[in-house]
Amino acid sequence: MSEKKAFLKQVTDPIKSKEAKKIVALELDQHLEAAVRNMLKSGLSREEAESQAVKRMGDPVKLGIKMGKLHRPKIDWSLLSLVLLLYLVGFLPLLITHHEFQFSLFKKSLDVLLGIVIVLTLMMFDYRKLMKTYWPMLSIAGIILVLFFHLGFSSRVVNGVQFAHFGTLLANSLIVIPLLFIGWAGFLHRYANRTLFISGVFFLSLVFYIPISPVTNVVVYVVMVVVMYLWSIRNQSKKLVASIIAALFTVVTGFLLVFWQNLYMRDRLMGFLFPEQYESTYGYFYLQFKKYLSEAGWFGQFSQMEKFDMAEMYTDMVFVTLTYSFGWVFAVVMVLFLAVVMVRMCWISRKTRDSFGQLLIVGAAALYTVPFVYNIGMVLGLVPIAGFSLPFISYGAVPIVINSIMIGLVLSVYRRKNLIVSIN
Repeated sequence: MSEKKAFLKQVTDPIKSKEAKKIVALELDQHLEAAVRNMLKSGLSREEAESQAVKRMGDPVKLGIKMGKLHRPKIDWSLLSLVLLLYLVGFLPLLITHHEFQFSLFKKSLDVLLGIVIVLTLMMFDYRKLMKTYWPMLSIAGIILVLFFHLGFSSRVVNGVQFAHFGTLLANSLIVIPLLFIGWAGFLHRYANRTLFISGVFFLSLVFYIPISPVTNVVVYVVMVVVMYLWSIRNQSKKLVASIIAALFTVVTGFLLVFWQNLYMRDRLMGFLFPEQYESTYGYFYLQFKKYLSEAGWFGQFSQMEKFDMAEMYTDMVFVTLTYSFGWVFAVVMVLFLAVVMVRMCWISRKTRDSFGQLLIVGAAALYTVPFVYNIGMVLGLVPIAGFSLPFISYGAVPIVINSIMIGLVLSVYRRKNLIVSIN
């Protein structure tokens, strides 16, 4: 064994993490090789150059302990704790109300347990193994959309929205979002500078996704891809500005076309703008929001919960349920916790050196922020009602699974942010 190899072995022996061992060995090997090349120029033999380079590195044991601390995988306990807390908050609506769901507390427990398992499993998983899976991910998502939704295999329509059975799970097209999320992160990492190619693949995906998806799913998907793409070209100022203008023009045009051609959507918009004039139809929910939220007070109406009766009280309207029960103090703290999750993801993206990891975090932040911000704005009467659930808190297996996948991958990126080294 050469002196250099023996030195690297002594350095890496105290390091427990296998990933950290590889990174430390690679990093030190690069330093040693650079030093050896310089010494070879002065006329030394390779053996002599390696010997001197190794001596200059110092005590291998002390260096190994230092490098191990620097490169060891880390857990973002702040983000993980916040997510677990929000999971627990999601149980409150089921504990304080007595409504039609007789099995919901048990099912909620299973959903949350599944979500926690997903988070912890993906946190330990090396996200970098997903970097080259973009074509399989996008292809599988397309196959699911065609088989289960376009061809109607094991599917049915519920309230005008197409759902498909995946075993015991009933889900709409939102089920493929995790595949699209991972696929687009890898795709943009590989083809960020090929604008026409990216645009072609994106619009082709919309051809498959829009006809069988509710508007909310389309919005989430479009925002996710656009935000990830803008992030990937953030250092190209001209292309960035042009892309932002094109995205805004497309979104505004699409919005106007939907509401102009769809009488149902126009009526819903009128109900949002003039709820008192549509109090028996499309304005009913807005008036309920206003009533319950105005009666909540700072500390809630927990003793009056038997009078509380509103559709979607466990799902899309869960914010109203919790605010009415525990008051605005609780509501503000809850929103702050939800906002901190968003801010924390943005902070992690800035601390991450790996571009693929950054894309995963940015995509996850977009997928999290759209439902969070819109749901709060919706119940406050700031935007029209749409089917956006409150992350981690609303009842439902599919949203929990999707949010858990996102957070698990974000934690995986954070855990390995010190394990990235440039290879020269």
